[in-house]
Amino acid sequence: MTAVSDNALPGPLSDRELRVLGEAGLALFAGRLVLDAQPPIDDAVLDAVTERCAGPLPDPLIALWRTTFGGRLDYDLRTDLGGQDVPLSFAELFYPDSGGYHDLWGWIDHECELDEENQPDSSGRLVHLPIGGFEYLERVYVDTAAGPDHGAIFCWQQGLPPGWELSTGDRAGRLAGDLRGLFGQLVLERDPWETQDGTGAAMRDAVDELGNSGDPDARSAAAKLRRLVQATVLDWRGALNEGTLAAQRRLRRLALERAASDDDVALLARLAAMGCDPAEEVRSGLSPLDVALLHRASAVIQWLLEQNVPVENTLRVGAHAVDVELARNLLDRGASIDATTVTRALDNEDVEVVHLLSRAAQPDKGLARLGPRLRTLAAQAALAGDRLTAQSDETAAAREQRRSSVLTELADRFDPHRRP
Repeated sequence: MTAVSDNALPGPLSDRELRVLGEAGLALFAGRLVLDAQPPIDDAVLDAVTERCAGPLPDPLIALWRTTFGGRLDYDLRTDLGGQDVPLSFAELFYPDSGGYHDLWGWIDHECELDEENQPDSSGRLVHLPIGGFEYLERVYVDTAAGPDHGAIFCWQQGLPPGWELSTGDRAGRLAGDLRGLFGQLVLERDPWETQDGTGAAMRDAVDELGNSGDPDARSAAAKLRRLVQATVLDWRGALNEGTLAAQRRLRRLALERAASDDDVALLARLAAMGCDPAEEVRSGLSPLDVALLHRASAVIQWLLEQNVPVENTLRVGAHAVDVELARNLLDRGASIDATTVTRALDNEDVEVVHLLSRAAQPDKGLARLGPRLRTLAAQAALAGDRLTAQSDETAAAREQRRSSVLTELADRFDPHRRP
C-alpha cells in the first residue's frame, strides 16, 4: 500500500523532460528514480558482458542498461532471508570504472574466481551475474542460465560480527521473478519531504534542485518526479485508519516500530487493540521493546513491560541506555546476559549498570577476551579521576575513580590469569 493511488500518479514525462533528467544525471526505470545515472550501454559492451554469462541477458536487464548503465538507488528494500525479515542494501547499480569497491568487471571477475574455487568443472561463465548491491556486504544477481529461473533475481548478504546484528552467517535467497519485479519492491518507509535525513533524502535533494531551475521543463519534470517518489511511500497510517493494518505484515511492523521509536504509547495501544502483537519482531530480530530501548522511549518501555512482553534480548540491545532500576527489572524478568551485553554496557554512563550486569554474567571465553579492554578503560578512568582531583572537582573525580575500580574488578573476575 502506497501513499498515492495509481490514478493519482503523474502522466509520462515528455521528451523534453526526459532530456532534462538526463542532463541532471537522473533516469527512470520501472517507476523508480536512478541517481548518478550513467550513459546507456553500447552494443560492444553488452556483447562483452554476455560473453561472460552462462546464457543470454534477460530483456529487463537489457532495458535497464539501455536506459542507464549504472547509477545509485535510494529506496528501502526488505526481504525474507533464512526465515528472517531483513533489510537489503541495493544502493549501487554496478557499471565499468565506477570507482566503487569493485566496478562491474571487478565483480564479474570476483564471482568467476569464486566459481573456480568451489566448482572445479566450472565453465567460467556466470549463471548469476552481479548487477548491484552495497560495497562488499550485499549483492544482487540476475540469473542468466537458460531454464525456468532465467531472469530471476537473487541476493547474497554477508553475515556481520556480533554487535552489528543479532545473528551471524551469510544469507542468500530469491528476491523476484525478474528485474522489473525487484524494482517494484523498492519503496520508502518515510516520506523524504517530511523528514530531514534517511532513505530517500538524496532523491528529495535531486528533485528539489531540479525544481529550482529556471527551465520550465525542469520544473515540470521535478513535479512529476516528486509524485512518483512519494507514490512509493508505505502508507501504514492509511491502513490503520481503514482498519486493515493488522493483516499487512510490512505495514504492521512499520507502525509498531514507529510507535516504539517515537515513544507513542497511544499509537501502540491502538495497534494492540487492532490485533497487532506488541512483541512481534519488527526489524532484524528487534521487538518493539528493543527499539524503544535503543531510542530511550521511556513511556513505551513502561507500557510494554506492563503487557509482560518477552525481554530475553533487551539488554543485549539496550544495556548502554538503561538505568540501574530498569536493568534490575529486566534481569528479574529473564533478560539474557552475555559478552555482547557487557560490551554494550561499557558505553553506559552509569558504571553501576556495568557493575550490576557484569556480576550477573557467567565468566566465559567471550568475557575473558574483554579483559584487556576493561583494563585499558580502567586506566583511562583512573587518569581522568586524577585530573579531576587536581581541578578540585571532587564529585566527578569520585565518579571516575569508582568506574576505574569497577572495571578493574571485572577484568580480574573475567580474566584472572592476566592481571598485571
